[in-house]
This record gives sequence, structure tokens and C-alpha cells, in this order.
Amino acid sequence: MGFGALDQYLDSFYAEKNIPGLACVIYRHGQLVHVHCAGFADVEKGVPFTTDTLVNIYSASKISTCAAGMRLVERGLLNLDAPVSDYLPEFAAPRVALPEGGSAPAKNVMRVRHLFSMSAGLSYDMDLPALKEVRSSGAPTTREVVRALAKEPLLFEPGTHYKYSMCHDVLGAVIEEVEGASLGEALRREVFDPLGMSDTAFHLSDAARPRLAPEYHGFDVAKGRAREVILKEGMDMGMGPRYESGGGGLISCARDYGVLAAALANGGVAPNGARLLKPETIDLMRTNQLPEAAMPDFEAMGGWSKVGYGYGLGVRTLVDRERNHSLSENGEFGWDGALGCYLLADPARGVGLFYAQHEAGSQWWTWHGTIRNLAYAGILGGE
Repeated sequence: MGFGALDQYLDSFYAEKNIPGLACVIYRHGQLVHVHCAGFADVEKGVPFTTDTLVNIYSASKISTCAAGMRLVERGLLNLDAPVSDYLPEFAAPRVALPEGGSAPAKNVMRVRHLFSMSAGLSYDMDLPALKEVRSSGAPTTREVVRALAKEPLLFEPGTHYKYSMCHDVLGAVIEEVEGASLGEALRREVFDPLGMSDTAFHLSDAARPRLAPEYHGFDVAKGRAREVILKEGMDMGMGPRYESGGGGLISCARDYGVLAAALANGGVAPNGARLLKPETIDLMRTNQLPEAAMPDFEAMGGWSKVGYGYGLGVRTLVDRERNHSLSENGEFGWDGALGCYLLADPARGVGLFYAQHEAGSQWWTWHGTIRNLAYAGILGGE
């Protein structure tokens, strides 16, 4: 294996892409094979970015939420084809918005599977009247927010289209109901503790807080500053500290979240030997769930960076490697986050990768594919 080209590429990010700092970890068959860090966690203070640097991973949180949900499916505690209302009664009689205004009763049942696959008809509009009302009530819990969301009409009939949305936040509420615990506690006991991921959570301990890197928005190397620097602990969708967003609220680091990538790429077995999921469950997660009519919805959302991918149970999944110019195998899967982090898991080749950065103004999705291909070139060059 040789990762010189990848390291050289990542080292260029500070000067050429205005990325303050980054870390990348790569696993092969459950073994850590490469680590590379560059730049700064805190530019002003000269603190280097390391694999222990904590960042908000935003939508990469979805992978943990869905992995926890699939563990419940394995144990028969959660049924993918059950109505969501079996777990959240407030969704018993959803309505669908009509093009001409108003709404009508949904014809299709909203199923748990639709939450995983972003096809339940929900949106990411946090200014919906019911959400504005619950937000004004103080500091609502995850269940209270989801209960309010259920009052709003759906955008389309469940199962007919794809819409990037609060589906995984609602899935988080389902997990809370099944586990009888907060989502944070459920993720801890289902995913983080078994895998030894001690630095991934919705809320930081006092001991961990000094390692949280500020978010850089519009960092400019030439000017030596950013448009805005924010020290932000997690993401609560504007709902306050009691809301735990299964779709985007986690904090983690490359060392920790790389373990999740490794487990998903290694038949469900983490580097510490713990089993997260069965291989057949992972295969189900990375199977495209979108009907043909919904595939254009996904490509329109993801743009050219998601061309050749479909969407499985909470993850993008590669269905046509040629269209994405990918060196990975069809079935490679994962997701990314708003500050630019990126998780890849390829069970066919046993490759798990996690890349972390903390710059929100960059077009990070444009280089994830290059990181992927240079990582594969480094791995495959030694075979």
C-alpha cells in the first residue's frame, strides 16, 4: 500500500481549498492501515488538527441512527414494513398536501422503511407552523418535536418519492419509543459503547469540550481569517438542548467515527471484535430502496457528486461505478455532513474510510470522490 498521492492531495487543502484542518483514517478488513492529518483545529491559536479533534459531523449522524435502528430490526423489536403509527401514534392518519392548496388523507401507509429511505413525505422546513409553535414553547424534547411535526401535511404519498428531510429525526423518535430511552442513550448502548466509540455523543463532557474545534465559515487563507468562526456544540435544529437530532446532531472525531466505518466495511465486526450488525443486515442497508420514479429526486438533491448512487436504508449506495468514475465497488455506501465530513464503507473490498474537516463555506462534496479514488489507488496499488 502507498498513500503518498492521497497525503499530498490532502496537504494542499489549506492553501488551495481554504480548509483550516482535516483528518483522514482508512481501514482494510478491520485493520487501521493509514492516518493522515493536516492543518489546524484552531488556526488563531495554532492548535493542530488531529484524529482526536472533535467536530460537529452533522448529517453523518444519520449513519449511527440508522445502524442503531437496524440493530433493533435484527432483534425483532422494529419492523421495517410496520406502519410508523405502530410506534408513533401521531402518524396514524397523515394528510398529503394538494397542489391546489389544502390537503387530503394519505392513500399510502407511512412505513418505518420510508423513514430509513427518506421517502416518507417529510421535509427539512423548520418554519412549519407546528414546529415554530413547539419551538416557542421552550426547550422541547425529541418526542415533542416529532409529535408536532406529525400535524403538518406530507409533501407526497409515502413511498413514491425521495426527499432529504427530517425522516431520520422521526426515526430517532421511533428508536426512543422502542428502547424506552433518549436517542443519545439508545445510540450509546446500541452503537458507541459496543464499538468503543467513547468520543461520539450529542453532548460533550467537560473533559472532552477543550478538544472541540470551532466551525470556520468562509475561511480565507490569503486574508488569514474567516467570515465567521463559531464554537458550536452539536446541532439541535434550533429546538434547544433537549432535542437530539438523529439526522444531524452528533459530535465526533476521525478516530472514533472511523471505527464505525471500519465495522460497516468489515461484515459488521468492529476493530475491537464487537459485532455491530450481521453481514446480511449491512447488505440490506446498502441495497437501493428507491423506485425508478424516485431516482431523479435523489440525483437532483445530490447533484453530480451523487450521480451513479442510489439511496438505501439511510445511506447513499453506489449502483453504477462508471457513472461516478469510482474505483470502489458497486454497493460502497455511506454519507457526509455539512462541515465536509465523509464516511465510506465498502464490504466487497473491506475498505472503511472517514474524513473530517470543519469548514462550512467550501464545496466539500466536489473532492470526496477524489479522496475516495486516491485511497483506493493506495490500497489497490499494493495488491
